[in-house]
Amino acid sequence: MLTTISHHAMAAEFSVILPESDAPLVEAAFEALELLDRIEADLTVYRDDSEISQVNAVASERPVTVSESTYRLIQRSIAWSEKTAGAFDVTAGPLVRVWGFTERRGRKPTAAEVRAAVAKVGYTGVRLDDERRSVAFERPGMEINLGAIGKGYALDELTETLTAGGLNNFLIHGGGSSVIARGDQVADSGQGWAVGISHPTKPKLRLAGIRLRDEALSTSGSGKQFFHHRGRRYGHVIDPRSGAPAGDLLSLTAIADNATDAEACSTAFFVCGIDAIRAAAESDPGLPRMIGVRSENRQDSVRVLPFAEFEWVDPPSDDGSR
Repeated sequence: MLTTISHHAMAAEFSVILPESDAPLVEAAFEALELLDRIEADLTVYRDDSEISQVNAVASERPVTVSESTYRLIQRSIAWSEKTAGAFDVTAGPLVRVWGFTERRGRKPTAAEVRAAVAKVGYTGVRLDDERRSVAFERPGMEINLGAIGKGYALDELTETLTAGGLNNFLIHGGGSSVIARGDQVADSGQGWAVGISHPTKPKLRLAGIRLRDEALSTSGSGKQFFHHRGRRYGHVIDPRSGAPAGDLLSLTAIADNATDAEACSTAFFVCGIDAIRAAAESDPGLPRMIGVRSENRQDSVRVLPFAEFEWVDPPSDDGSR
């Protein structure tokens, strides 16, 4: 028997799932989920009074002091930008907007529109002052959008609260694309939680399953948000360096010891593509483990590409295709 408590925030349904062993502490789960409203109020770009909206409004004119938690998250985002040579960039909002994905409606912009948006993008134009805990922009029109890392951060915050409340075994997910697992689904089994890898365009179809124990998982991709223009498919994950939709995968799943890094990693390396993922996985043993899903020639046919070793609950087919 599993107990599930849910709360809608950050344009997603967050759920805490408790096994029978931890169900008596369900009140702690309710209290943890209430944190989501505060986190969203700080990080959203859809409310004028949020910390991030206040930064975006005036940081090109003067430095803006923010809370310690928001400052740390921006610092962490910039670190991922540096690690991936700009493939992950929280200043990419103007590009997401010009391609129509801010309103979840895709559109093909003109080359001039893309160039104008690219001119407003670039993590190197963000100036952080550790002493004053302030954020400033070098150029007008710049903005920060933490949507590509914020859900992971929220899951990590919830995990700290649940652990402080005495829970040892639980799984939390935010919209299904970000997951964090602690302890075991079956108490003291040491097996962790079984988590599925879904087909990017058919989310009810399970391609494979892995075990997570004290780990987080994040999936990025263009399987759900995309549009077609003159016979070509355009996904919603934009390469902030070129200004164009990115990726030679349909989805990329990253597994790390925390959800913040898992989410940043899955976004960054989805942008980078298969060759860069393979090279990074070989050269950096500390990188989160990744699983890609690539489109095949037949409609809805895909291939699962593990870039590391995993404990499979049910592995993909021998050749990875489905």
